[in-house]
Amino acid sequence: MWYTLAMVRHEPRSRRRPADPESVGAQRLQAAHLIGAAGLSILAQFAVDMPGGYFGPADTTTRFGLLYAGAVTVLAALGVAACLTGSRWRALLSPLFFSLNVGIFFGPVIADPVVAGSVLLWHLVLVGGFLFPLDPAASWTLHPRVGEDEEERTGRWLERNGRAVLHLSGLAMVLTVLAVGFEMGHRAPALIVCILLDLLALAASIPFLIGLLRTRRLVPVLAVGFLIAALSTMFRPELALGLFAGYLAIVWASIIGRTQLFSEILRHFYGQPAVLILASFGVLILAGTLFLSFPAASATGEGIPPLDALFTATSASCVTGLIVLDTPHAFSSFGHVILLILIQMGGLNIMVLSTFAALLLGRELGLRGERALGAILDLQQGRSAYRLIVFIVTTTLLVEGIGAIGLAFGYRDHGYGTLASIWNGLFHSVSAFCNAGFALQSDSLTLFRDHPLILLLLATLITLGGLGFAFLAFVWSRLRGHRALGFTVQARLVVAASAILTGAGTLLIGAAEWNRSLAGLAPLERAANALFQSVALRTAGFNTIPLDSLHSVTIFGMMLFMFIGASPGGTGGGIKTTTAAVLFSAIPALARGSSRIVLFRRTIPLETIYRSAAIAVVGSLLIIGGGGLLLATQDQPFVPLLFETFSAFGTVGLSLGATGGLDGLGKGILIIVMLLGRIGPLMLALLLGRGGTGRLDYPDARIMVG
Repeated sequence: MWYTLAMVRHEPRSRRRPADPESVGAQRLQAAHLIGAAGLSILAQFAVDMPGGYFGPADTTTRFGLLYAGAVTVLAALGVAACLTGSRWRALLSPLFFSLNVGIFFGPVIADPVVAGSVLLWHLVLVGGFLFPLDPAASWTLHPRVGEDEEERTGRWLERNGRAVLHLSGLAMVLTVLAVGFEMGHRAPALIVCILLDLLALAASIPFLIGLLRTRRLVPVLAVGFLIAALSTMFRPELALGLFAGYLAIVWASIIGRTQLFSEILRHFYGQPAVLILASFGVLILAGTLFLSFPAASATGEGIPPLDALFTATSASCVTGLIVLDTPHAFSSFGHVILLILIQMGGLNIMVLSTFAALLLGRELGLRGERALGAILDLQQGRSAYRLIVFIVTTTLLVEGIGAIGLAFGYRDHGYGTLASIWNGLFHSVSAFCNAGFALQSDSLTLFRDHPLILLLLATLITLGGLGFAFLAFVWSRLRGHRALGFTVQARLVVAASAILTGAGTLLIGAAEWNRSLAGLAPLERAANALFQSVALRTAGFNTIPLDSLHSVTIFGMMLFMFIGASPGGTGGGIKTTTAAVLFSAIPALARGSSRIVLFRRTIPLETIYRSAAIAVVGSLLIIGGGGLLLATQDQPFVPLLFETFSAFGTVGLSLGATGGLDGLGKGILIIVMLLGRIGPLMLALLLGRGGTGRLDYPDARIMVG
């Protein structure tokens, strides 16, 4: 037997059988497990808080810790070498390595259950996976385009290396983000471990990235951009690590997006767009809560309380703007970047953003995906949704870029430095277009109340974001001479309703506040502030006038406008302008005894009328329920609590000061109202149940109403 094994070992390479790609992939995945576990263990022993124990406090490194790090490195290197060479020793080294780490981190669990418990659980999973291996075959099928050789070569490479690179890049990304979030980058040992782990992930992913670059797509270019930015900011280690985590995230998403499992998950959710919307926002909010809980996100260096982080993440993801912490002073620059990302993803709608990423990866939506996207954007044709998806993201970035340049000059005129002006311009441009209402000044945008041009620019950004992507696409297609999208009635109704609401709000605020909150300004500045506040009060949540001195009729009118909100497919909330227009148009028709509603010489289907009524009713019930719970549980005046409820439902963000005084239960109520208001009453109705055609018809009943 040994003679036979020796002959096989010394057999010429040309006579050996080619290695099975699946077995090679399993060996390389096992090597990636060892590398990732080693990096996790070493970083964890630097972070674990074990006063009086062998790891010591979190801010120190003991002699035992250094010896343990060296031993882990040696054992992991031996195990990786055994895996890559196919040695039989890998069957012993891997479980021995994982079991050793289980024993080492079992003791610190009592002192630090979060860090030590997480490491212990991860190694137990690895031990279980080694003892009870699962069949990984089916999930790694690539979806190449017909006739593209590069896709086929990439597919073959993924068969051997896909799972290993996916595991290594994902774990390196998570550990890098944790190191930045917990401010471990300034400690040399932790920084060295992160850099080494990132370099290993980079080396493993380079062949895949080169293959993507040959396909001439945008995703690898974006990944290279993050990589170059990370290398160019090495003088600021934490910033460089954060940018490199972005590169790893793109690589990880690119690989996971090519698996059969990912396709099956998308196919399942595409049939249930309401569930997909809820799940997407839920994931975004939870991720935002985690990032905002990091000490690096806080201006004080101490973690923000979990409930406050959850409230802020929900408000940013749902582009609401209600705050329980002072945004410019409670959060660090890292926290402001996280808020900006949450606002951008929430404004675009994470579903649309994910679909756009799938398009960049060369994937097709399919008929079910197009129908789902059409339902989310409230479009009548799935193919229209497919064509709109690229337009949505490119238009958003273009408009926000132009707005950022204009606002940067405005901040420059107020004495801000160049970098501070650029950053503030970018942040507030994104916040305005996404109708979020977050500002980096405690008094919102009051500094611009005497700058009509800046107010006009902000109002334009808010309006463009609130009009809806379907309307913007229609305008663009008409400017190019095309009539393909056919949103004529939709576009006219959106423009008419938005103009009427903006004009009515301007007149209301101007008349009620001319000699009150607008006093002291020139007539042109008063008019500009009234116009800006009218635009912002429906969805954006910015303010340039003090809200605590508003007339009661202004507050009442604001609540009505917040309830109506923006237009379908836009970045704002509310029941939508078209819903209100359809309902108001139905009143005279029903008064005449007619079931036909005509708008712009087109008959509105009864289905649309029923949907509008359902949206208005569900929205009203949500406000009644949320407002009633706040009044029952919070010891605050009636008007401010009701105002906050309308603001949360419409994802506006204006506040009369009640939000900051809410207890934990009150914050939880507003979190739910913000989330349901962002999803939309229609999506809520779809979640609660799907209608069906009954098999039985019943006689008509005459009921007296009114």
